[in-house]
Amino acid sequence: KKVVVMNHLSNADPWICSGSLLPSDYAWVCKGSLFKIPFGGWAIDNSGDLKIEFTKEKGGWGVKKGSVAKLMEKSKRCLLRGRGLAVYPEGTRNPDPDGPTREFKLGYFTLAIEMGATVVPTAISGTQRMWPKSEPLFDSSRAFISFGDPISAEGETPESLRDKTYAAIVEMRSQHPDEKAKRKAD
Repeated sequence: KKVVVMNHLSNADPWICSGSLLPSDYAWVCKGSLFKIPFGGWAIDNSGDLKIEFTKEKGGWGVKKGSVAKLMEKSKRCLLRGRGLAVYPEGTRNPDPDGPTREFKLGYFTLAIEMGATVVPTAISGTQRMWPKSEPLFDSSRAFISFGDPISAEGETPESLRDKTYAAIVEMRSQHPDEKAKRKAD
């Protein structure tokens, strides 16, 4: 049982990261509006990916009542069947992708503990230049992905598991060549 936990910078993230996770099968947690896109939405629905239903509240990031419980139940079923989960615990793309990683929500860390899952910290950088937030299409860019040592949920609290995972991702991301170049330029 694995939960791959990633920071989130761009719409390119799942496209880039899914190739890195092959041949393993993961259910990706994504916003429900993606399921409404012709062809692409049908594909993610048919692949068994999981949706979170957002509302217009909180600038479009409020959550539809009852949708989180439904999502967590479906997530549990995936883990019970041996299918891993790929999640972005920041909740949304980072509005400042060149800035620090945002705080992680506790939901999937709590689930990992309940299900005895292993968390795989995964750091992403560079994808914000590959598919900038305001652009409709991909562009060429270098992206970097690092997979950290798996973290057992055994004996952890949701907060301690979150904090260990967050620290691992921040450290790995800081070692990516684009992040090092950015610090050198500052």
